[in-house]
Amino acid sequence: MKSRSLCLLATLCILAGNSTAQQAAAPLPTDVMLQMQEIQELQVKQRYVEAMSLLDDIEAKYPDRPELLNIRGSLYLTPALRDFAKADEMFDKALKLAPNEFPLHFNKAEVLFVKHDWAAAAKALQKLLDDNPKLPLVYRHMVLFKRLVCEAKQGQLPAAEKTLADNFTFMDDSPAYYFSKAAISFHKKEEAAAQDWVRRATSIFKPAENGSYIDTLMEARWMPNIGLPEEAPKQPGQ
Repeated sequence: MKSRSLCLLATLCILAGNSTAQQAAAPLPTDVMLQMQEIQELQVKQRYVEAMSLLDDIEAKYPDRPELLNIRGSLYLTPALRDFAKADEMFDKALKLAPNEFPLHFNKAEVLFVKHDWAAAAKALQKLLDDNPKLPLVYRHMVLFKRLVCEAKQGQLPAAEKTLADNFTFMDDSPAYYFSKAAISFHKKEEAAAQDWVRRATSIFKPAENGSYIDTLMEARWMPNIGLPEEAPKQPGQ
């Protein structure tokens, strides 16, 4: 299965550029916003060199823009360019310019998640929920789902099952319920059941709605992605 390269992060970057909470800097021109969308499309197609080149061109004209730093950081998290230190550096620079932007804090938590620092990632994700009680459902469900994966990866199955029971149903307008069922099944080594839950999600929801959930299962090494390294040995108690 082809990696979708953290599409949610790229989408959030573009939203950040339109946010009314964006700092005093004027909004980026429409043509630049379209170029940012083009970068996202290149990222989905795994054409990372072209994405970085286009981003270089934009930043040469518009330096020190948090939304552009955020995109660069998310590119550094893709399997082909994976560099946690550079990603963190970009997000930290962006946060100095726009300290209240949700996408930047989300991506900081994402660095911990893809590093498999499950305890720290769960804590960061919970802080996102605490600090943003009115998050739109699509983002709230993604944050909760990632926290559920962290709980499962730490062997906290009752907590993961509670997250599922308290927050998701099959009637939701997101695939979180189905992918949470899949994650718990993967953790239990119930491969057939897990794959069945994934199939149910993909039969109901559109690829764009499923992409970030599938990416999350890949990052957890429950679904294959040839671009990702093998999972590090588990620590005691995990």
